[in-house]
Amino acid sequence: MKYSRRDLGLLLPALAATRASAQTEGRGLAPAADNSVEKLPVLKTKAYLYDEIPVTTNGKNKNRRMFTAKTHTGFKMESHQSDIAPGEVNHPPHQHLREEMMLVRTGTMELTISGKPYRLGPGDVGVIGSNEIHNAKNVGTTRAEYFIVNIGRDDI
Repeated sequence: MKYSRRDLGLLLPALAATRASAQTEGRGLAPAADNSVEKLPVLKTKAYLYDEIPVTTNGKNKNRRMFTAKTHTGFKMESHQSDIAPGEVNHPPHQHLREEMMLVRTGTMELTISGKPYRLGPGDVGVIGSNEIHNAKNVGTTRAEYFIVNIGRDDI
């Protein structure tokens, strides 16, 4: 069978994708497109100590990933902590299927949900419903810290 340059042009990207997928799986990692809750570990009783969680820096902002797991009833649950500089936003407006809570530890955050701003300070909680466009900005003069806890699936 003879192949034209056009045939090879169509075949090569498919072969490259197959090879990349095999290499990813060979390292014990799930393929990028598969984010199903079934592959997550079950959340166990454990203390997540603030000072022991690695810090990731993004510009002037910082983040600590607490956990991503599933509950014994099969719900995906994730938590992280963010430290946002004055005048900075946490991320561009976005939405997702899962519900989310923002629990403010220090500072003053303005949580905007579907265009409506909510001013939150220490001890306040904001709840973000499923598929609501949201983001938050530090509107105070000092760094603001908050925790995010979300539950639910995004893979269905």
